[in-house]
Amino acid sequence: MKKIISAVTFLLVAFGFTANVNAAVVTSVSTSNERVIVVFKNKADKNVVSRARGNVRREYKNANVLSVSVPTTAIKVLKDDPNVLAVEQDIIVKTNSQTVDWGVNKIQAPTAWSSSYTGKGVKIGIVDTGIANHEDLSVAGGAAFTSYTTSYLDDNGHGTHVAGIIGAKNNGYGIVGVANEASLYAIKVLGNDGAGYLSDIIAGIDWCITNKMDIINLSLGSSVPSTALQQEVDKAYNQGILVVAAAGNDGTSDGSTDTVDYPAKYSSVIAVAAIDSNNKRPSFSSTGNTVEVAAPGVNVLSTYLNNKYVSMSGTSMSAPFVTGDLALLKQANPGLSPNQLRAKLNENVIDLGISGKDSWYGYGLIQAPKGQTSTVTQPISTIPTNTQPVTTQPVVSQPVTTQPSKLGTRTVVSTNKAYYLAGDIIYIKAKVTDTSGKAIQGAAVKFSITSPKGVVTIYKGMTDRYGEAFFGILTYRITGKGTYKVLAETTYSSYMTSSSNTAFQIY
Repeated sequence: MKKIISAVTFLLVAFGFTANVNAAVVTSVSTSNERVIVVFKNKADKNVVSRARGNVRREYKNANVLSVSVPTTAIKVLKDDPNVLAVEQDIIVKTNSQTVDWGVNKIQAPTAWSSSYTGKGVKIGIVDTGIANHEDLSVAGGAAFTSYTTSYLDDNGHGTHVAGIIGAKNNGYGIVGVANEASLYAIKVLGNDGAGYLSDIIAGIDWCITNKMDIINLSLGSSVPSTALQQEVDKAYNQGILVVAAAGNDGTSDGSTDTVDYPAKYSSVIAVAAIDSNNKRPSFSSTGNTVEVAAPGVNVLSTYLNNKYVSMSGTSMSAPFVTGDLALLKQANPGLSPNQLRAKLNENVIDLGISGKDSWYGYGLIQAPKGQTSTVTQPISTIPTNTQPVTTQPVVSQPVTTQPSKLGTRTVVSTNKAYYLAGDIIYIKAKVTDTSGKAIQGAAVKFSITSPKGVVTIYKGMTDRYGEAFFGILTYRITGKGTYKVLAETTYSSYMTSSSNTAFQIY
């Protein structure tokens, strides 16, 4: 049985950590019975499986495919059957994994909102780890295809983050998604480790076809091609469903090789690459001639488990920007076919890189549809403090004394722990008050994080009504070990600046 470890990149890429994770590291597990996917030339025939002494695990309504368990020695029997097109290993696929404030504005979504394009009436299937209960999200329905639960609630966080980018509510609270009135459906095909069998992913897409989704978001991928998966995404597209997938996080520093994952690589799927806030390709973003468009994918803030918000990076974050944009386009152009909407998506871009379509950015950076007016709405407020983790042992700031006519601020930066294992999530929070201890809302906080190798990465945030700003960072076992230094600097109009520093260790 093959396992696929996809490219999940949270803040690590921009953080100076070593996080060039391959999307498909394959290992072997010895079993007497093997999970495989049988692709039939015509109608799926369970008798073929019976003759091979196998058991049918799952049937599909929209594909000539069976998910089965058979003795390893009987796989040749299946392959030799004249009605069988292919027998594929049921590989395990993982997610491809940050701030909505810059990303949403980067694609000009507020311009579409001002023309009442919000994705209303568009059904979006998010095939992922599920969607958690969150006060900034509404879930219209869904299904679960993992073996250990019948609930589509997220127990990993990835799917909830993707959902927030697409459709977090425009409610003056937390964040806001690109298509904030679209109908979100949670299709859980990946487990709490962010991994899932290919057969479960196909089942999730099959559910989307049966339940007439308008758009399917696939922020996941594998370097291993699959006839069964290709048939399923082709069927979805042929039935009028737009399919969007992360290009992958397998990019090289020079971007000279074709590293696009499947299913993004299939022609029926829109492959999405990542850009940062400077319209540059981050080195993790996969490249290749099947890259169709680019979207924000570095330091994207979105919804997370337990009513929290965290920042993540990766093409997993880029794909939902495109999904949200397509929902706006569909609402703005209800008479257009999927092919026409796809063409409009590719036309309404900012060309990046070399002129014309290229292997880094495709046609370019997506732009939301423009209506009768180009008025840009004000950004939504930042994160509420009741989402913050418990913090420990902060280092108290030393206010900078400048002109006595200005009021003073005090900044305290802290992490939820002092020591982390590679693979842990690190939460960093800044608390800003005036000199009397009253919380300051709307103060700008710049976080500078220095890695053990001296690489400095800067993140910016704004305090909420409790005077707090925070973000989360997911590390990996290959993350650089050692001491990381954190400096938080606060500026606020008519107030003196202040700063605070702390440190944490990864081992």
